[in-house]
Amino acid sequence: MSSAFENIQAFLDSKKSFLLEAGAGSGKTYTLIQSINDILEKRGAQMRFLHQKIVCITYTNVAKNEIIERLENNELVMVLTIHEFLWAEIKNYQKQLIAELCLLNDEMAGEKPEKYETGLLTRNPALIVSYDDSSFRDFENGQLHHDDVIVLGRRMFEKHPLLSRILAEKFPVLLVDEYQDTSEDTVVAFIDHLLAQNIGNFILGFYGDSHQKIYETGIGSLDSFVASDKLAMVTKGENYRSSVAVVALLNAVRSNIVQYVPEDKKDIVQGSVKFINCTNYPERGRTGVREYENQIMPQKNVNYDNVVKSLVANGWNFDEGSPDRILIIANSRVAQRSGFGELYRIYSNRYSDGATEALMKRENIFTKFFLGSMDKKISKERKSGIEHLLMYWRKRDYGSIMHFLNSYSRSRWEIEQGTSEYFFLRDHRDKARIADTLKQLEELARTASTKEVFGFCIENKLVFLPDAINRFIRRISEGPSEETAVEDIERIQRDKAFYEGIMALPYAQYANVFKHTQDQTVFSTKHGTKGDEFRNVLVVIDDTSWKQMYNFGNYFAGSDTSEARLSRTKNLFYVSCSRARENLVVLALSTMDDTAMATVNSWFKPENVSIINNI
Repeated sequence: MSSAFENIQAFLDSKKSFLLEAGAGSGKTYTLIQSINDILEKRGAQMRFLHQKIVCITYTNVAKNEIIERLENNELVMVLTIHEFLWAEIKNYQKQLIAELCLLNDEMAGEKPEKYETGLLTRNPALIVSYDDSSFRDFENGQLHHDDVIVLGRRMFEKHPLLSRILAEKFPVLLVDEYQDTSEDTVVAFIDHLLAQNIGNFILGFYGDSHQKIYETGIGSLDSFVASDKLAMVTKGENYRSSVAVVALLNAVRSNIVQYVPEDKKDIVQGSVKFINCTNYPERGRTGVREYENQIMPQKNVNYDNVVKSLVANGWNFDEGSPDRILIIANSRVAQRSGFGELYRIYSNRYSDGATEALMKRENIFTKFFLGSMDKKISKERKSGIEHLLMYWRKRDYGSIMHFLNSYSRSRWEIEQGTSEYFFLRDHRDKARIADTLKQLEELARTASTKEVFGFCIENKLVFLPDAINRFIRRISEGPSEETAVEDIERIQRDKAFYEGIMALPYAQYANVFKHTQDQTVFSTKHGTKGDEFRNVLVVIDDTSWKQMYNFGNYFAGSDTSEARLSRTKNLFYVSCSRARENLVVLALSTMDDTAMATVNSWFKPENVSIINNI
């Protein structure tokens, strides 16, 4: 029987495009690297002579950097995110891009006339289309949002066949990593246009797992393209990560691949899987749904705490930096357990579904001020927040303290204007003054409100206040004028409530968010765990947490009327369970009914299923 890589080799040799369906822990990225090296060995010299390159597209910058490192920065391979690749290939065709942007703008004006106006080119005849990897959209000035690059990319491939032929001449092989997270627009552009225009001269390869699609924008499955013979299917069943018991459960969850623990795997572990169903809640009666959920929450917390205590007593470790992990479906629950529940609630009220990006991914201006941010292009942390300064102070890392102050403090900017020397180190008195300031900041961070910490940092010039925050505060302070549009008045009111809310909270809640971003807590949301692996995993499911998006009771019972929710729930459950290397426990805080439990007993086996039925 041929291995997955041997099958891929055959398709590469015959220039047949393909799909690799590889389960969790199968070594998919290793096979991707093998494929690239095989192409380089057989065709590298020819490609160099023809000035051609392989393109490898990834979903995230983290994955991109990992592949580049594994390939040792080979000059014949371009590794890019999907947005980087599409923009690089369409940005030079400004005439065609402008035409497509104007059409897109007119369509959006039809849907949202209060935000978009037709006749874009008439108002700005010198329009230039641009994209800078931001989430900012300004069609009036040609600035694209992430999603616009995807939509315009497909339209350019559809309407301009020459673009596909030019691209195939430069890049005869295009490999897509984590294909399930690639948008349908991009997949259609690649298969139905780029590939269709270059059959026999171009190879398109997709690597991923349909059961690990956990982002809403991803296409998920490519089965229809396999069925139409546009792609050949290759499966990879090895699981080098998980124990025998966990792999058996994963095989029960999915049907398109049978995974197995390879015989050559070092230290094969039998492991264990367990399911705990909580039934010790009073009947709801005539109580309203929300009231009932609040009523039983204390008992849910008791159930959760008792299970965690039991696991710790049996050798699990949930200390900081531990090898074990608790995966919880809802960010709100992670926030509560991690000590920033009220802060997350305020962000949720202001940003709704974007709360995770604004707070936990540090994209909001105040989050950045206190916690720093991530440079998405290089997946590197910008250590520019107040918490970074406190981290250096607690470590007594004086070199990093001075580097921070010289890089980010308000005095740095005043020094450049010749108006301040606050952080110059001339003698011991300067060191003492800085130390005293940071000692006061440390105490405030532990005991004071966000407003007090914010004011102290500004007053003592510890961090330069960005223009975005200055404009924000000025806007909510001045309030709306008579000419302010209704939607802008509502925005100002929401911003004011948000600002007052975060400033009134204990600053410790921001400090706890920082710990979460630095992976200093045992909690993770399942959305953030794909690719990660842990020794033992406790998966906590609760159908009152995010029921419009996920319903585990209906999933196990096979009764969900929403195909989209069923798929999301199945994939999230699979991804969560597949993180465990040795032992897995699933804790259902919301009661599973008899039909659901029949499936649970089939998957986990009755001897591994227990009930919490005593209060």
